Amino acid sequence: MVAQRPEPKAGPTPVRGTASSASSAAASGVSPGAASGVSPTAASGASPLAGSGAGPTAGRATGRPPELIADVEQELSILLRRARSAQMLLARRVHPEMDAAGYALISQIDLGTAGGGAGVRASDVAQALGLDKSTVSRGLSQLETLGLIERIGDPDDGRARLLRMTTAGAERYDAMRAQRQAEFRAILDRWDSADLTDLARLLGRLNTDLS
Repeated sequence: MVAQRPEPKAGPTPVRGTASSASSAAASGVSPGAASGVSPTAASGASPLAGSGAGPTAGRATGRPPELIADVEQELSILLRRARSAQMLLARRVHPEMDAAGYALISQIDLGTAGGGAGVRASDVAQALGLDKSTVSRGLSQLETLGLIERIGDPDDGRARLLRMTTAGAERYDAMRAQRQAEFRAILDRWDSADLTDLARLLGRLNTDLS
């Protein structure tokens, strides 16, 4: 009797195109996720909103329709796009040579001194905006050149320097803010008080959750 040779077990079916797609993407400088039409953020489930703490399955256990989150995401995306455009316009109102990055810096300086403080440290501005110190340093130098901010000694630390707006910078910034508030008022005057209260409360909650 001739012994029968055992038939080979079937191995896993190879996935075609995966390795070639990845290598082609790497060669062209495009991430494999982008080459497949899926962004790296979507593929990993990471949220593009830092600090939100929301994972890819957040909210599913509540039984909410997924359209709710999608609608909020879409409206926020529209709002952020408009905010970026508005930031450039507001920067030009403060000074015709100031860019949007400079507007973010001077706004943070204004926020840091709103409580009557003598000034703010550059490192605190960088941390609040999530920027590296070298980027902030270049932006602050531009604002100094434009005469909008100045550096003063820290009364609590003789070795440190604080940032504050100059008199001219504060006047320009306040004029811009007054115009901005008038424009907001013209839009929001059509809203009733209850809606405005809810808007302020919910925006505050969102900002807290994102921080």
